[in-house]
Amino acid sequence: MSVTCPQSISILPWCAISFTMQSCPGRFAGYPRLNSQELSVMEPEFGCLGQYRVKRLTFIRRGRTAIWLLLVDLALLGLLLYSLRDLFSLLRQNKEMFGAHITVTLDGHPESVGSSKQIPRIFHQTTKNETIPEIWADSQKSCLEAYSDFEYKLWTDELARDFLSNEYPWFLYTWDNYPYPIQRADAIRYFVLHHYGGLYLDMDTICHQPFPIDQIETNLRHNSLFESTLPTGITNDIMISTARHPAFASAITRLPAHHRITRFWAWLFPYAAIMFSTGPLFISLATAAYLYEQPSLPSRTVQVISPAGLKPYITDLQTATWHRTDAHVLKWLADKPILWFIMGTMGVIGGVYVANKGILFVYRVCLYLFNSIMFINFRRSHGH
Repeated sequence: MSVTCPQSISILPWCAISFTMQSCPGRFAGYPRLNSQELSVMEPEFGCLGQYRVKRLTFIRRGRTAIWLLLVDLALLGLLLYSLRDLFSLLRQNKEMFGAHITVTLDGHPESVGSSKQIPRIFHQTTKNETIPEIWADSQKSCLEAYSDFEYKLWTDELARDFLSNEYPWFLYTWDNYPYPIQRADAIRYFVLHHYGGLYLDMDTICHQPFPIDQIETNLRHNSLFESTLPTGITNDIMISTARHPAFASAITRLPAHHRITRFWAWLFPYAAIMFSTGPLFISLATAAYLYEQPSLPSRTVQVISPAGLKPYITDLQTATWHRTDAHVLKWLADKPILWFIMGTMGVIGGVYVANKGILFVYRVCLYLFNSIMFINFRRSHGH
């Protein structure tokens, strides 16, 4: 017994059932070929194909498909631009938000802020365990000597998790699921500064003399200091803050969402994932979100100092022990804008091509299933 199925698929509604039916063994087993009488019955009811040639139908189908793909591409482009809106705003308003506008002097007199200290004299650092790697031994010693009158808190992985378990238990799931240790080292610094306030320094920072925190203290409730970086934003290598600063509240509440965004592609682009999920780009975006709510920019609650302004006090060795191959490639490309443009253009074109192929495949599968179901239902309704 011969069976039939659609040879071509039309996007015109209710028209694919009787269109160029040919033998197709195995697809609709048990259903005989339609005879001429049945076709004459079908065509008036469903017959919007009888007067069209196959080529014309193919042209119409391809034209409509191209229009739909164009609309989908525009929607995807709009979604991409929308998802990058914070980064574009950061680039556009970097000078107002994170332009270096604070200077301190070696022989300056501290501002009078009363007997109490606005910024707690607590010195925070992070490490995997209490055994300090030899590469950081001298730098850690120099900072302990420079800030000998500060309370020192060395946050190991174990102590950090215990702290989060007691104070921020809602974050433990994200903490435990970070794929890279540096993400935990980044995240804990935001939590301890939010909770305790004080000074944070990376382990690979050499301290020449204590930073004059008195000179940046004000009579405001919230105060913080960051170091500016290029091409935009701030770093998280050195941070000074009062406790419960809204900028760090903004940061810790955004950490889970940024982790969810990067968790599926972090293995492919670890440097970009780390920068966006917990690193300098993350703290720049989180702080910018807080600054957007302020009545004017720059805000006195977020002070920014240039790397040159910090030179008398610290030297960042920039060991970057967490950098991988992709980080070195991106750094090599940093001063090659033309190559960046070419690669970006190729990436967009390639992404659109792959997306369109995927959309067409899903569309054809869905349309084929729809037409098959309609055909089977029609045969059943006519008693076959």
